[in-house]
Amino acid sequence: MDNQLKSLSKLFTERLLRIPDYQRGYAWTNKQLKDFWADIVQLENGQNHYVGVLTFEDVPPIDYKTWDDDEWIISSKNFEPFYVVDGQQRLTTSLILIQSILESIDQNATLGYLTLSEIKKRYIFDSQPDGISGSYIFGYHKDNPSYEFLKTKIFNNN
Repeated sequence: MDNQLKSLSKLFTERLLRIPDYQRGYAWTNKQLKDFWADIVQLENGQNHYVGVLTFEDVPPIDYKTWDDDEWIISSKNFEPFYVVDGQQRLTTSLILIQSILESIDQNATLGYLTLSEIKKRYIFDSQPDGISGSYIFGYHKDNPSYEFLKTKIFNNN
């Protein structure tokens, strides 16, 4: 992956992002959340929020071949799997904000010419056309307790 500044939208284009097992769980406190929100609120129209340096690492095939729920999106939709080595607190907070926005606005609304369904598909969860299985675009490994918390408490998927 190159070293160019990218929008969140570009970071999530055809990428599957996973927090590796050695990373700690989500740990931001009210102070970091207030700082993040203050930065967002102070943005002027047309300005971007700089989230800092994010470090991704390619996931070796031997690892992602064991991700039963995600194999379809990697092989059929050509999503590239990456480990988030640095920046998971900022990315998680951004995804929590996106999920909160999706929950708080009219379900028929559009944001930036995208329907809420398209936004969810890009950042949160995409499923096969038959609906039998799907993949979280960002998250933890299934055996990590943080996976279940993110899935049920943040993304409201039981």
